[in-house]
Amino acid sequence: MGQLSLPLADPLPGYRFHVYLNETVLGFQKVTGISREIETEVYREGGLNTMVHVFPKCCGGERVLRMERGAYGGVSHPFCAVGERMEGNLNLMVLDGMGSPVKKYLFTGLLVKCWEVGELSAEQNILLIDCFEVCYEDFELLK
Repeated sequence: MGQLSLPLADPLPGYRFHVYLNETVLGFQKVTGISREIETEVYREGGLNTMVHVFPKCCGGERVLRMERGAYGGVSHPFCAVGERMEGNLNLMVLDGMGSPVKKYLFTGLLVKCWEVGELSAEQNILLIDCFEVCYEDFELLK
């Protein structure tokens, strides 16, 4: 039986990344929601009770990127326009320990879904955080 040969490399750090909207660099401290899934349908074959067939259906629903960053003064950030389509694409670049890009994601069909201001508390000495949710129609792995 043959062996599966995978390239051996160090795992990628998840703390070094850049987010670009078209050519503009946007600084975020956290990005979540990069996923792709599909619904399936299970078909039980008559006569053979030890096996089922699995068939793909349609894509698995809404895809949402959630991005967090420290709040700044003003409302000039493009993700503050809730309910509006965004022109262009969003690029996410994961960097290695030396700062070179090792993984690139391209998100298309962007719609700003949500803008949420973090907790305000006089009892804690914390930064004010803005959270943005952007729906995307598709993404592809470029590298």
